[in-house]
Amino acid sequence: MRIGDKVRLLHGTEEGRIVAIKGKIVDVEIDDGFIIPTMQNEIVLIDKKEAQSFEREEIVSQKPQVSKNDDYIAEGIYLGLDAVQESFFEAFLINQTSNTILYSISQYDKKTINGIAFGIVENYKKASIGELTSSIFNDSKQLIIQITIHENQSRLKKQPINIELNIKKEHLNKPIFLFSLEKHLSLINLENPHTLHFDPEVLRDKMMGNSQIMEKKKDEGKPQKELTVDLHVEKLSVDLKSNEILGYQMNEFEKAYDKALQLNVEKLKVIHGVGAGILRNEIHKQLSRKKEVKFYEDADKERFGFGSTIIYF
Repeated sequence: MRIGDKVRLLHGTEEGRIVAIKGKIVDVEIDDGFIIPTMQNEIVLIDKKEAQSFEREEIVSQKPQVSKNDDYIAEGIYLGLDAVQESFFEAFLINQTSNTILYSISQYDKKTINGIAFGIVENYKKASIGELTSSIFNDSKQLIIQITIHENQSRLKKQPINIELNIKKEHLNKPIFLFSLEKHLSLINLENPHTLHFDPEVLRDKMMGNSQIMEKKKDEGKPQKELTVDLHVEKLSVDLKSNEILGYQMNEFEKAYDKALQLNVEKLKVIHGVGAGILRNEIHKQLSRKKEVKFYEDADKERFGFGSTIIYF
């Protein structure tokens, strides 16, 4: 035995290094610098390969542990971009939720679809999805992102995410530092990507067919001031199971919210009803995270009580 050797106590669970040898007495330093005087016949040498592993574990244990809150990102699912060079980016899928997600990411260039990555990301984990070249800024190319959410624990049924994303250079503004990855990343919230590129004509055709959204638009030539969406179940004209209603209503709310942003209206009125207050609370919870919202308040109390919310952008 020599000073510096890794050893384990024969009749105990402690492990450490030899720091002194005094005849048959060996001083073993364990965690926190505590030294145990031990008889030589009461300790055993740790195998060299095991000692190397022990050393690696010790180094890892000295690193500060990163919790889900150390990255200071709001709850959500994000695409993160790290501008490694001007010509390409390293991309990450960031699952800052309590659910496990299954993802598939492809690129569409109007002619072909090329798969980029697929897999599973556990709750509050990140996954590298490879490199993207600067050609992602080409308007003719889109990322097709499909995400299925496995709910580990949730009161709200989560709808799958299925979007076609045009990445713009504006997405690279204000990167934030993620301690868990030790990288600066520009984040795109995939649950609410308001910088998506839409074909205005296609968008208009889709929205005009949505009977829930009643536009207060007297003049076609004048800018719109307000949109209204009614989320009462009887207005949705669909057959839903009881456990599907809340998720569907939230999905319709997000559609109306996206339309309000696209049309640059001043405010959006959401008629959600009173009930047990669950839908109202979920909407207010989402609004508190949306940076486009100036403020929101209960609307038309004399008519709806607490059954309506108006959002100001």
